[in-house]
Amino acid sequence: MVGPAKKHVDELLKLPVDERSAAAEALLRSLEQEPEEDEATVAVAWAAEIERRIDENAPGIPADTVFAEGRARLHNRS
Repeated sequence: MVGPAKKHVDELLKLPVDERSAAAEALLRSLEQEPEEDEATVAVAWAAEIERRIDENAPGIPADTVFAEGRARLHNRS
């Protein structure tokens, strides 16, 4: 690392641990892509997806059957 970035990193490394942690978190957050939709819209979409998944699995398949099928799939992969 060279130039202004190195200078800033060197200065950040002099900070106490809690301040370095906060700075690292802020930098990581700045790398994340901005959501295309607001948080409320995303929350509604997740709620709908959760309901869809619950409904999809709601037919009342006994747990023993689900676990047996899962074990069979794992056994077949070996």
